[in-house]
Amino acid sequence: MSSKFKQKQHRGFALIDLIIGVIIFTIIVIIALHNLLETPESREIRRPAVRNLRTFSHGNKLNALKCEGQDKDKNGLVFCKAKDRQGKTVILQCGYDQRHQYCTTQAIENGE
Repeated sequence: MSSKFKQKQHRGFALIDLIIGVIIFTIIVIIALHNLLETPESREIRRPAVRNLRTFSHGNKLNALKCEGQDKDKNGLVFCKAKDRQGKTVILQCGYDQRHQYCTTQAIENGE
Protein backbone atom coordinates (compact mmCIF):
# COMPACT_ATOMS: atom_id res chain seq x y z
CA MET A 1 0.00 0.00 0.00
CA SER A 2 2.82 2.42 0.75
CA SER A 3 4.24 1.77 -2.72
CA LYS A 4 1.03 3.03 -4.36
CA PHE A 5 1.04 6.10 -2.13
CA LYS A 6 4.60 6.93 -3.17
CA GLN A 7 3.68 6.54 -6.85
CA LYS A 8 0.71 8.90 -6.47
CA GLN A 9 2.87 11.38 -4.59
CA HIS A 10 5.54 11.21 -7.29
CA ARG A 11 3.00 11.82 -10.07
CA GLY A 12 1.60 14.86 -8.26
CA PHE A 13 5.07 16.22 -7.70
CA ALA A 14 5.89 15.80 -11.40
CA LEU A 15 2.72 17.67 -12.37
CA ILE A 16 3.65 20.57 -10.07
CA ASP A 17 7.16 20.58 -11.54
CA LEU A 18 5.68 20.71 -15.03
CA ILE A 19 3.39 23.62 -14.15
CA ILE A 20 6.24 25.56 -12.52
CA GLY A 21 8.48 24.83 -15.49
CA VAL A 22 5.86 26.09 -17.95
CA ILE A 23 5.36 29.29 -15.93
CA ILE A 24 9.11 29.95 -15.76
CA PHE A 25 9.50 29.21 -19.49
CA THR A 26 6.61 31.57 -20.32
CA ILE A 27 8.17 34.37 -18.26
CA ILE A 28 11.52 33.89 -20.00
CA VAL A 29 9.88 33.96 -23.44
CA ILE A 30 7.94 37.14 -22.60
CA ILE A 31 11.10 38.89 -21.38
CA ALA A 32 13.05 37.76 -24.44
CA LEU A 33 10.33 38.96 -26.82
CA HIS A 34 10.13 42.31 -25.05
CA ASN A 35 13.89 42.77 -25.39
CA LEU A 36 13.88 41.69 -29.03
CA LEU A 37 10.96 43.91 -29.99
CA GLU A 38 12.39 47.02 -28.35
CA THR A 39 14.22 49.03 -30.97
CA PRO A 40 17.69 50.45 -30.30
CA GLU A 41 16.18 53.91 -30.83
CA SER A 42 13.60 53.45 -28.07
CA ARG A 43 16.27 52.00 -25.76
CA GLU A 44 18.45 55.09 -26.35
CA ILE A 45 15.52 57.29 -25.39
CA ARG A 46 14.29 55.29 -22.41
CA ARG A 47 17.60 54.74 -20.57
CA PRO A 48 18.60 58.41 -20.03
CA ALA A 49 14.96 59.30 -19.28
CA VAL A 50 14.85 56.64 -16.56
CA ARG A 51 18.14 57.96 -15.16
CA ASN A 52 16.64 61.46 -14.97
CA LEU A 53 13.45 60.03 -13.46
CA ARG A 54 15.41 58.26 -10.71
CA THR A 55 17.36 61.42 -9.90
CA PHE A 56 14.17 63.50 -9.77
CA SER A 57 12.32 60.85 -7.75
CA HIS A 58 15.08 60.55 -5.17
CA GLY A 59 15.10 64.30 -4.57
CA ASN A 60 11.30 64.49 -4.34
CA LYS A 61 10.60 61.36 -2.26
CA LEU A 62 8.97 59.43 -5.10
CA ASN A 63 9.36 55.83 -6.21
CA ALA A 64 10.42 55.79 -9.87
CA LEU A 65 8.41 53.36 -12.01
CA LYS A 66 8.99 53.56 -15.76
CA CYS A 67 9.40 55.77 -18.80
CA GLU A 68 8.16 55.44 -22.36
CA GLY A 69 10.68 54.79 -25.10
CA GLN A 70 9.11 57.06 -27.69
CA ASP A 71 9.07 60.84 -27.98
CA LYS A 72 5.72 61.34 -29.70
CA ASP A 73 5.92 65.12 -30.11
CA LYS A 74 9.72 65.27 -30.67
CA ASN A 75 10.29 67.84 -27.90
CA GLY A 76 13.11 65.94 -26.15
CA LEU A 77 10.81 64.74 -23.32
CA VAL A 78 9.00 61.45 -22.72
CA PHE A 79 6.25 60.53 -20.28
CA CYS A 80 7.31 58.73 -17.12
CA LYS A 81 5.53 57.46 -14.01
CA ALA A 82 6.40 57.46 -10.33
CA LYS A 83 4.47 56.83 -7.10
CA ASP A 84 4.33 59.19 -4.14
CA ARG A 85 4.26 58.13 -0.48
CA GLN A 86 0.45 57.95 -0.50
CA GLY A 87 0.50 55.50 -3.41
CA LYS A 88 -0.72 57.99 -6.00
CA THR A 89 0.74 57.78 -9.49
CA VAL A 90 2.62 60.89 -10.58
CA ILE A 91 2.89 61.51 -14.33
CA LEU A 92 6.12 63.28 -15.30
CA GLN A 93 7.88 64.39 -18.43
CA CYS A 94 11.58 63.58 -18.35
CA GLY A 95 14.27 64.55 -20.81
CA TYR A 96 16.50 62.09 -22.59
CA ASP A 97 19.01 64.32 -24.40
CA GLN A 98 21.70 66.82 -23.40
CA ARG A 99 19.32 69.78 -23.59
CA HIS A 100 16.72 68.24 -21.26
CA GLN A 101 18.31 66.62 -18.21
CA TYR A 102 15.36 67.17 -15.88
CA CYS A 103 11.80 66.06 -15.15
CA THR A 104 8.63 68.10 -14.69
CA THR A 105 5.39 67.05 -13.01
CA GLN A 106 2.37 66.71 -15.30
CA ALA A 107 -0.42 65.17 -13.18
CA ILE A 108 -1.22 63.09 -10.10
CA GLU A 109 -3.65 60.16 -10.33
CA ASN A 110 -5.28 58.01 -7.64
CA GLY A 111 -3.52 54.64 -7.77
CA GLU A 112 -3.26 52.46 -10.85
